[in-house]
Amino acid sequence: MRTLTSVFTATLVAFSFCTAKDYSAQEIADLFYQLNHTKIKPHAKINHSKGFCAKGVFEPVANATKIVNSEFLKQKSIPIEVRYSLGGALDNDNSKGRGMAIKMQGDTESWTMVMLNAEINFAKNAEEFGQFLEMRVPKDGKVDEAQIKKLTQEIDSFRNYEKYLQTMGITKNVAYTPFFSTHTFHFKDSKGNYFPARWRLEPTKVEYANKQELETMGKDFLLENFKDSIKKAPIVYKMYLTYPNKNDRIDDTTALWKGKHKEVLLGNFKVDSLSDYECNFEVFFPSDLPSGISEPKDPLFQIRNEVYGITFGFRN
Repeated sequence: MRTLTSVFTATLVAFSFCTAKDYSAQEIADLFYQLNHTKIKPHAKINHSKGFCAKGVFEPVANATKIVNSEFLKQKSIPIEVRYSLGGALDNDNSKGRGMAIKMQGDTESWTMVMLNAEINFAKNAEEFGQFLEMRVPKDGKVDEAQIKKLTQEIDSFRNYEKYLQTMGITKNVAYTPFFSTHTFHFKDSKGNYFPARWRLEPTKVEYANKQELETMGKDFLLENFKDSIKKAPIVYKMYLTYPNKNDRIDDTTALWKGKHKEVLLGNFKVDSLSDYECNFEVFFPSDLPSGISEPKDPLFQIRNEVYGITFGFRN
């Protein structure tokens, strides 16, 4: 005879499968519009809406092609266009989320990076991504905060991301903000074999604003502090490849790689000026990769690019 526990477990599993929703790129794009679209700025980005444009160069290290076998890395200096941004549709720099998108245009190839100042994401697949957005869409004009709290505790990805955010401070300058690939990409070595790695852009120092500074800086301090920084010298980020340890997940953007890892310096980014290029209406596709670098194998990467394409079409 089946026990009550086994019956309950079977029922719960069946219910979970019945209620799970496989969100399409179109549905995720629609959710972004329900959350963030405004009639005041109908052509603005519906994610990372607030941002500014800059430019500079990427300089691979001398032995870069021995680390990653790519023609792209043979150039000594590669022009870059940069967009710094806030997360979501936030308009106040007094918030934690930061984004950095980079377009590198080499002589024959290009490479686009889309990064966050967080090492992990809040969702590992389209189902979680859609659910994370949908639970924030107002119903009858109200956001169901109780439901958000409930699901955040029940779903590991949401709960772990919330816990991770609590360890982050608010950076007062993009010059002092690290940025991460979040996804694990695959790089060709000198023997033609591919190895997995994430990357990190490490500034000369990481610095967070204190409570008193946040109370006095207003809501638009990132651009002003950027201008002050480049008056003195270019903003420099060292680009490190981080290799996974034995038990690190390479197909999960919510997986935090803990402890000491093998790292190698691939090059330096130098951002030295604002750009006249209107990047705020541009789209940055992380699938734009040079030879010798292949796409991540996680469930989110492809749909992320599809959503970018759909929302770019909406804006235009």
